Parts: sequence; C-alpha cells; structure tokens
Amino acid sequence: MKKIVEVHFPGIKQDLLAAATQSFFELRNVSGLKKKPSTSELLDWLKLLLAEDIPSEALRSEDQKQIIPPLHGALLKNEQDVALFERLLFMNGNPSLKEK
Repeated sequence: MKKIVEVHFPGIKQDLLAAATQSFFELRNVSGLKKKPSTSELLDWLKLLLAEDIPSEALRSEDQKQIIPPLHGALLKNEQDVALFERLLFMNGNPSLKEK
C-alpha cells in the first residue's frame, strides 16, 4: 500500500502515511460495513488530509478505539456506513462524539 500511495503523493511525510494507513486498515476491520474502504478511498482521504494540512498527530490516539479520524467521510462512501461507524464509536464511549 505504501508504494501505491507514494506513486500518487511523492514525498508524503512518512509519519502521516503510517498514521493514515493504520487508521485505514483499522477502519477496514469494522464489522458490518456495507462497503469497506478501498485503495481509492485511501487516496481520496490522503488528498484531503494534505489539502487541509492535517498533521499525523490528529490521526493518533493512545486508545485507537477512542478516535474518529478527521474527514472520515472520505473513507466511508456509504452514508449508512458513516452512521454505523459513528454509532459504534459513540457506544464505545468516544468523548469527541458526545461533545457534538
């Protein structure tokens, strides 16, 4: 996956790439998604992260179950999957969702 991303985004910061691919693969493991994110969604998401200058730290948390990736809607193309993902995080006690 790293090689594919580097073809599309030469010179991408390695810490951002590592954090983004980790979030991407964790999201792919969420049970019940109708359409798991593909490489295309990862590339779209990275493009947005770079355009918004989102730092790699924003993709990390000490408890990966407690973080909603910024711009996660780009990874989940199906509205039902976005709702499922957010609901699962809320049920797991994600503080950032409760503040909305």
